[in-house]
Amino acid sequence: MRLRLDRAPASAWMAAAAAVLAILLALMADPLAAALLVFAGVAAVFAWREMQRTTISARDEQIELMGLAELAHLLEALPDPALLVGADGRIAGSNAAARSQLKFEAAGLFLTAILRHPDVLEAVQAAIHDGATRTIEYETSDQVDQQTRCYVAPIAWGQERAALLVFHDQTARINTERMRADFLANASHELRTPLASLTLALETISGPARDNAEERNRFIKLMQVQADRMRRLIDDLLSLSRIELDEHVPPEDRADLSQVAREVVDAIAPVAAEKGVKLALTLPSAPARVVGERFQLAQVVQNLIDNAIKYTPNGGTVAIEIGAAQGRDDAMAQAGRRWPEAGRIAMLTPPPANRAYAFVRVEDAGPGIARRFLPRLGTRFFRVERELGAEKGGTGLGLAIVKHIINRHRGGFLVESQQGKGSAFAAYVELAED
Repeated sequence: MRLRLDRAPASAWMAAAAAVLAILLALMADPLAAALLVFAGVAAVFAWREMQRTTISARDEQIELMGLAELAHLLEALPDPALLVGADGRIAGSNAAARSQLKFEAAGLFLTAILRHPDVLEAVQAAIHDGATRTIEYETSDQVDQQTRCYVAPIAWGQERAALLVFHDQTARINTERMRADFLANASHELRTPLASLTLALETISGPARDNAEERNRFIKLMQVQADRMRRLIDDLLSLSRIELDEHVPPEDRADLSQVAREVVDAIAPVAAEKGVKLALTLPSAPARVVGERFQLAQVVQNLIDNAIKYTPNGGTVAIEIGAAQGRDDAMAQAGRRWPEAGRIAMLTPPPANRAYAFVRVEDAGPGIARRFLPRLGTRFFRVERELGAEKGGTGLGLAIVKHIINRHRGGFLVESQQGKGSAFAAYVELAED
């Protein structure tokens, strides 16, 4: 502790002056010396007390009565997730965004309990001990890959040293760049075949078939088929790109999967009837409210039914079932383990958790899929009929769209198929608690 004379009040200076004057008078007048000395002592004590009111510590020269814990409250003003880590490696402060993203609540946790990326931990130590500022980019994977940039800077607060960590989600930007590159590559590759067919048809119509009405009409129909194929391909590519762009952000909406399935079946029923295929829908007695985006869940059901109709012969039946399960393993058992001799594979499996799920299962009456092809299902542009030389005109993106939608919903996607019996695709997502 030390005195700050520049902060002493006027009363302290007056008391000190009175004490000095009293001592001088005591020396000049002996009879009054005793009384004056007593007065001088009292005045000196009073002056000392007034001086003590303005003493501060060296640490408090920067800020009085405030420490690192007080500074932590300022983090709430930051829009991005932020942490304040003390020299002991414990979290001294955090904002709501950080607690939500890193999934922790308790104060005073060690940083290593919630974040274990070695480069980030090394940057924190460098900030605290060396005063170094660093920017770290790293990737995490919780069913969906996320790209994060972490800014680590030193904080000096009096005698205390700390590190400030600010996290910025880079996933959307990186996904946009990747989506653009993938779209151009896929579109340029897949559009070559229909464009070549259109070019050939145009050359034929303008040449050998110019005066042949029958041939001309046949090639015009061929051009219409290829144009429709190009339109579907572009629509599916754009849809897939939009889904991938937000795949790292799980939905927060609520939807009734039973109602979604009923609406999709009603819309597709005329198309199925034209092909001589029946649709049989089985629904649970209670609504199946799930955590999910209604439009995307409708895409899942529609793509699975469209795929089943394509492979079901005339007079066959496509069975659509909505059900509920108490856990991940129960969902997989109910939705995808019904045919003892079938081959099966899980294209997506959520991490184990104490959650209930609702599932949609779509069975076709087609020829089934050979076991060797099952691991490739859900891959972009893969079509079993192309491998077998029996092209059916699909884009090869329907199952890929389903897979990415279910991945965004943090659910599961599986298939079981038995040659001569058919195939069944099933997707399950988390049931809503409210």
